[in-house]
This record gives sequence, C-alpha cells and structure tokens, in this order.
Amino acid sequence: MADGGASSFIFLTTALLVSGIVSVVLINEWGDMAKASQDQTRAMEVDQATGLGFAGDPMMVAYNSTSNPDEMTFYLQNTGTTLLDPSTLVVLVDGKTVTSTIATTIIPGGSADWDSEHLAEVTVNSTAWSYANGTDVSLTVIVSSEVTNGYRGTDTISLEVRLHG
Repeated sequence: MADGGASSFIFLTTALLVSGIVSVVLINEWGDMAKASQDQTRAMEVDQATGLGFAGDPMMVAYNSTSNPDEMTFYLQNTGTTLLDPSTLVVLVDGKTVTSTIATTIIPGGSADWDSEHLAEVTVNSTAWSYANGTDVSLTVIVSSEVTNGYRGTDTISLEVRLHG
C-alpha cells in the first residue's frame, strides 16, 4: 500500500511538472502569436492609411512628342494620412514599366514632404513612345509611404488617360 502511494505521488509530481512545462510553452507560443498578430495589424493600418489619387483631368495629360525623348506630365495627390515617398514611384504606361527618367516635384514648393496638402508633378519620358496627340493610354502608378512605425504602406492607381500635346 505504501508503495502504491509513493508511486502515485511520483506520477502526480511528474504530471504536474509536465503540465507546468507545457503551460509555459503554450504561454510563450500565445505571446508570439499575439505579437505577430499585432505586427500584422500595424502593417495593415499603415497600408490602409496610404492613399494615392490622380489630380487633374485624365483626358488632358500633357504630352510632348517634339522633345527627345517624348515626355508625359501629370499630377498625383496624396489622399491618405501617411507621407508618401516620391522616390518609390513606379510608373507603367500601357503595361510597360517606364525605365527612363521619372522626375517628381512637390508643389507648392517649400516642402519636402508629400502630404495631403501637396501635389506631386510627375514627368516621365521614354524613347520607346511614339504616341499621337489624343491617344488614350493606360497609366498605372504605384507608390509607397514613408516608413511609419517600422512599416511601409503601398497604394496603386490605374486609369486610362488621353494625351494632349
């Protein structure tokens, strides 16, 4: 009888130790999952706070076919609450990435930040273009925000514009 009590006590102690170790592991895993979920939520918040819009008339996009290379100028507006990073602009014209010059100027001048109170004048050029005045082209622009709380948001606009020379 005494042996049964001792072995039961050993089994009980072992079970308590194992369950304690398992609970520590579960608590650590739960903490890791909560942190990952929090990080994902913060990243989503920054992404949702990033917004880009086309400013101006998409049927009157300035196009200069007499310059070499051809040049297109349009305006973009920050419609979100995060600052946008003009150096991250990616422009696609008719589905092809513009690999030549993309120049952005924040207007009105006096500010280096692209916030919701400033427009970006974007000038892109390419020797591959040979569009005529009045041509409709597909324009896609992708931009990222400045790093906010360790995260960067992204927004994309796609629209059809008419070139006007």
